[in-house]
Amino acid sequence: MRRMGETPIKFLQAANGKVAFIDLEASGLGSTSWPVEVGWAFETGEPVSMLIKPDETWSDQSWDDEAERLHRLSRGELERDGVAPREACSRMNRALADAVVHSDAPDWDGFWLFRLFSAARARQEFKLHDYSRLVRPLAGARAQALLAEASRIAPRQHRVAPDIRHLQTFYRLASQSAAAD
Repeated sequence: MRRMGETPIKFLQAANGKVAFIDLEASGLGSTSWPVEVGWAFETGEPVSMLIKPDETWSDQSWDDEAERLHRLSRGELERDGVAPREACSRMNRALADAVVHSDAPDWDGFWLFRLFSAARARQEFKLHDYSRLVRPLAGARAQALLAEASRIAPRQHRVAPDIRHLQTFYRLASQSAAAD
């Protein structure tokens, strides 16, 4: 139960103490696109990432060459080095079931998680929260400067591990800034 005067964000953080960040890369941005890489990390620690072996129900027509240029993952790499959707879902559920999981693109990441869990015939045991609702109150008027600093320290690269490091870094900087107030 939220205490009076406590922001919803503080409530999300305090619920169990485990804040996590998740990111996915995909075959494209279309309505039939599918996940090619998933990763997560907690406030501190190294990101965990997995390439996703394409499910037989996912169409090759949903493979976008521009997306491949961005994330630099080929269909062959996914077939060779990816884990099956069921294994990816099992690992995520074990790691994230009791965490408050934040995505900087919850609509897209939620869609690709839905595709992944559907292919695995598994139930997602964690809920996505909007990352901006977590960091916006912490960063306040300094958001742009903190974001620029996070981009300098941990630039985004359209791969889940560096992109999660970026989320961790921005969150850490925003938290430190809020604590200094």
